[in-house]
Amino acid sequence: MNRILTLLLIMELSFMSGCQLLDVDKRFFVVAIGIDHTDENGVYLVSVKLAIPSAQIGAGKSNFQIISQKSTSVSEAIRIIQSLVDKKLDFAQCRVIVIDKELLVENQIDLMKWFIKRPDIQGVAYVAVGEPSAKEALSWRVKSERLAGNAVVLAFNEESNRSPYVMSEILNDYYMRLIENGIDPYLPIIEPFDSSFKINTSAVFKGTKFKAVLNRDETRMLNVLLNPKVTTLINVGKGKNQFYISAENTKTDMKIVMPKNKKPYLDVHIKVKGFIEESNKTLHQDRELKEYEKKASIIMSSRTKKFLERLQELNVDPLGLGLNFQAKYGMTKKEINKWKEIYPKLEFRVKSEVNLKGTGTMY
Repeated sequence: MNRILTLLLIMELSFMSGCQLLDVDKRFFVVAIGIDHTDENGVYLVSVKLAIPSAQIGAGKSNFQIISQKSTSVSEAIRIIQSLVDKKLDFAQCRVIVIDKELLVENQIDLMKWFIKRPDIQGVAYVAVGEPSAKEALSWRVKSERLAGNAVVLAFNEESNRSPYVMSEILNDYYMRLIENGIDPYLPIIEPFDSSFKINTSAVFKGTKFKAVLNRDETRMLNVLLNPKVTTLINVGKGKNQFYISAENTKTDMKIVMPKNKKPYLDVHIKVKGFIEESNKTLHQDRELKEYEKKASIIMSSRTKKFLERLQELNVDPLGLGLNFQAKYGMTKKEINKWKEIYPKLEFRVKSEVNLKGTGTMY
């Protein structure tokens, strides 16, 4: 019996093919991809950022190469680029996808399908808008960068960068927002700046169509509502009475209320915990702390309501209020159309509760 099993095992092994893996020195690692529009109808400019290995790793030591190719499809452009290099293109390390804003005016679903269908491109790759173009955003050299393309990745990583102005969006979530009813996409905007870059504005969409660019303060507000763990700064008052609150923890609850024979409204409840980080005057912790909390709560409610009305005016829903409505009232075509009628007239009732631990870090 053992002889028969051994014989069968030898016969099975004889039909197996050899290993298809390539050595590292036979690969070109693509760390980022950029797609720009061109003056030619239906033609893309596809750029790949290739990391060039170096024996020395340090700030400013990163080296890379940008190769671009025009084509009517991303697939064909990549095939042509492959013929321009001496190694196989490896997309397993591609962590950033940058798209030109001009392309976002058009239908993006077909464009994004190539990234979704590629098994070697991770669904957690970051997606962003490149200003003034995707290629220029990829080509910019950052003095602090140790590895090619790593500076942008670290900027989007919540563990390494806790700035409330930096939005991040991954491929899987972005594609879901493009095809899903009840929630709209958003993307951060990368713009070269001096010897670095800045990411403090964002683009919002209505379905697959680009709608508007949110400024720095609007981007911060959207980031806080989407990501409660983001540490933000709330400025209260003016002149000598101005002080700044560092919000360590923010919790937001949103509920759509449909009262009978009355106007529907969104009930928003925000809880903020933090401490006063800076002030233009001496603050008295025990005597006036409750007064500071009250002022900050009023400011937070007013700014949140104004921002929600701004999104309503643009008719965009990056917060997914439509999904919440469908979850409660159904996902039929009738209910989806009903929400489209409700959202432009929806009233926002915002209540904020700011809890201050103290008037400084040493509380």
